[in-house]
Amino acid sequence: MATKLTENRTPELRLRIRLISLPAPGELDDISLEHYHVGQIYVLPSQFATLLILSGHAELVGQGQARAEAADFSNPRFPKK
Repeated sequence: MATKLTENRTPELRLRIRLISLPAPGELDDISLEHYHVGQIYVLPSQFATLLILSGHAELVGQGQARAEAADFSNPRFPKK
């Protein structure tokens, strides 16, 4: 018998972005940006943040350095010759 899932407890990935412009009226019809201000930094769900980044209205903030540091601290194992 399969287990029925009633709740989604999967944490959603969030991205930190800076809003660099607001979309023109009608550009993103289903999304209300009336509470957001150009130049401010927001932590948003990844799908929403990605939409804003790809449409040119936001830029990713503070993620690149953390990823580079994480990669530097890994200890990869290479096969012995």
